[in-house]
Amino acid sequence: MKRLIYLIAAVMLIACELDVNVNGRDVALSDVTIECIAETETSNNTSTNNEPFIKHTYLCKGYIGGFRGECEIRVLHDNHILSDNNTVTVAESKIPFEFTFDPAWAYLDEPNNNFTVEVVDPYDNELFCQTTIVVTKHPEQPANR
Repeated sequence: MKRLIYLIAAVMLIACELDVNVNGRDVALSDVTIECIAETETSNNTSTNNEPFIKHTYLCKGYIGGFRGECEIRVLHDNHILSDNNTVTVAESKIPFEFTFDPAWAYLDEPNNNFTVEVVDPYDNELFCQTTIVVTKHPEQPANR
């Protein structure tokens, strides 16, 4: 009888550990997009000679799944974090996420920007997975003749 109780306790302990551990190999990002949803002319010390530039507000959305636990979704550009504190609790199946960010950096007012979307452990910053997204601003349409 004692052995049976120890066996049941050991199985419960293993099951609890499996529920709380996040295995980075299983984390899956899908259908991740970043799009510009607003533009505002602004000026700050990141622009050359404090000249005005267009500040863009971006919408990041997609799906995450494949594990049980909490994670943080970050957006980076040239290894600079543009958006963090987007914590998501995942329970195996794919769930949607969505957040906006609006970095006020003049060099992001380029025709193309490469953003890295990372999924990290919110407690120790361990990287689970990442993907790169290129955001292309559409050129102005030529005037009709």
